[in-house]
Amino acid sequence: MVGVRLAAGLLIALAVGAQAGGWWLLGGAVVAALLAFCVPEPPALEPNPARLVAATRLVSRLALVPLFASVFAAYLFPGQSWAGAVVALAVTAADAAGLRLARYARAWLLGILLVAGAGFVALSFAIEPAQPVTAPHFTIGGLFAAGAVLFPLLPRHNPSWLAGSVMVVLTIGAGALYQLGPVRLALSGVPVRDALAALDGQVLNPLLAGVVVLSTVPAALLAIRGAREELAWPRASVACGLIAAAAAVLLDPDQALLLAAAAALAEVLVTAVLSMITGITARGVIAAVLAVTLLAWLPPVYLLGTVVAVAAGAAVTRRAGTPAA
Repeated sequence: MVGVRLAAGLLIALAVGAQAGGWWLLGGAVVAALLAFCVPEPPALEPNPARLVAATRLVSRLALVPLFASVFAAYLFPGQSWAGAVVALAVTAADAAGLRLARYARAWLLGILLVAGAGFVALSFAIEPAQPVTAPHFTIGGLFAAGAVLFPLLPRHNPSWLAGSVMVVLTIGAGALYQLGPVRLALSGVPVRDALAALDGQVLNPLLAGVVVLSTVPAALLAIRGAREELAWPRASVACGLIAAAAAVLLDPDQALLLAAAAALAEVLVTAVLSMITGITARGVIAAVLAVTLLAWLPPVYLLGTVVAVAAGAAVTRRAGTPAA
């Protein structure tokens, strides 16, 4: 579900994007949206290339689980990374037990999160910031790096949802930047909580805790479910959950976001390149060029980790044409 994924990711992406691009976090959202719009549909391929696409899709979905789990721990149990592992294991068990979010539940979640986001934006602009707002300094690297970390949070193949998601990122990002400034926002490990503190809104922290739970837990559940759909054996989802739990312990939220960004961009790059087998299109070329460009601004260690994970994932993904587990 787009809404919970975006809400859960923005809880840390605001800080990581500001660290990369300052005020150009907002420009990065536009770059990420352009890439999301241009991503081609996966083409019909021979078994081996199709398995490569499935492996990249598996890794990009699974990488979201430790991201959301570590964000949960950072906001609700600071310094206790084991809490992220508990979330990852809990959603893995729930998915294995067949738990699904009903449509009405997803609608309620989306409505609650939209109201919470609107309230945050209203508060951010209603109160004068403690420090004066500085003019942005353009850096091309910051623009692309910010776009890279925001990309895994945006929907693809659905222009209306994409447009709405970008508007949410722009308004909430502008509110956080206006209130904290790019430097304070970049240094924050829990940017939304720090923004509320700057607004003297600590009384709203219990509401923030509810937003964290209502966004990160369903987002992690949907991510592990998406990963399981790419697996050849249903029980392999348990192993994936154990890997996600270990990653949630070892990675801070900003590191988990960089890994998720590398995995999502690698998936797009592989899909775009293989789509050119059936015919070169402008959208496919733009997607491939933008994916390479954004990957170039991520630390190489996360791309290396993605390559290793994709190589391992190719052994457990479904063959082309087989039904989902």
